[in-house]
Amino acid sequence: MLVEHEGRRPTVAASALVARSAVVSGDVDVAAGTVVLAGAVVTSQGGAPVRIGECCVVMENAVIRGAGKYPTTLGSYVLVGPNAHVSGATVESRVYLATGAAVFNGAVLEEGSVVAINAVVHIATRLTAGSFVPIGHIAFGDPARIVSPSEAPALRHEIAALGFTKNVFGLDAKSLADPSVIEELCRRYSRSLLGHRDDQVVDT
Repeated sequence: MLVEHEGRRPTVAASALVARSAVVSGDVDVAAGTVVLAGAVVTSQGGAPVRIGECCVVMENAVIRGAGKYPTTLGSYVLVGPNAHVSGATVESRVYLATGAAVFNGAVLEEGSVVAINAVVHIATRLTAGSFVPIGHIAFGDPARIVSPSEAPALRHEIAALGFTKNVFGLDAKSLADPSVIEELCRRYSRSLLGHRDDQVVDT
């Protein structure tokens, strides 16, 4: 399904395929030979465009989002696995994101990077060309430091210094564990996302 959002319609190359149950919304370009499979969502939020190159595969239930001041770009020959999530990131060509991988705002994945099952590439992180993030591991920093889940608690102050809540949600809060922060986050998000009430399905 193609959706016009805030007056902007997706552009899908004639040789690309968007499954009937996928949603492509707003300022999105899908290049030749790319396939967006069932249940996937590709959406431009807050005016941040999404550009997907040639011969990419976006698998079932993946989410690719332009986020506020962070556009998302996928180069050519990028495979985004089922239930993977890319928000506001630059993914260069010939990159593999496995099932459940998460790539956050401001991240850059250089050519040939591989992010394994359920691994995370944190905000403002750069994976140099040919990098590998193992199953369940976390990459953070520029250049990326890759740590196991068991190491992450000891590095929480370093990871917190990346400013996740500010970069992703625009809040100058140190912790999402504060109930008042969650309330403010939901208020802001709902105000922004209510703009989808005016969306229109584009005839194809």
